Amino acid sequence: MCKLDEILSKENYFEKSFLIDTHLIFQNQSFNLHSLINSDSVVYTIIHSNLVDKVCKKLKIQSISLTKEKLIRDYDEKISKKTITHKILFNLIIESHKKLTVSMLIAGINHHEVILSKL
Repeated sequence: MCKLDEILSKENYFEKSFLIDTHLIFQNQSFNLHSLINSDSVVYTIIHSNLVDKVCKKLKIQSISLTKEKLIRDYDEKISKKTITHKILFNLIIESHKKLTVSMLIAGINHHEVILSKL
C-alpha cells in the first residue's frame, strides 16, 4: 500500500490536474467518480449529498450518523450554514494506490462529486 501523500506531493502535480479518477470500494463492489484534490484547505473528505444514495445502493452500504454535527467552511473561509450529520465508510483507490477505511462526510458541495482532503 502506497501513501497518497506521495502522489499529492509530486512536483507540479496540481498544475497538471485538480480532478482525478477515484474508485470507492466495498466488499468487491466499486463506484467510480471524479474527485477534486484540495489538500491545503480541506480538513475533511466530503462527498456530494446528491451522490450518496447511488453510492450506498451500488456498494451496499448505509450512511452512519455522526455523534456530533459538524460545521464546515465554504471556499471563502466563512462557516457554512449547513450542518453535516452523516458519513459513509469504504476503501478508496486513486491511481492504483489504495487507502483503507476512508470516512467521507456527506454535504451539499458545489461543482464536484467528491473533495479529497490530504489523506
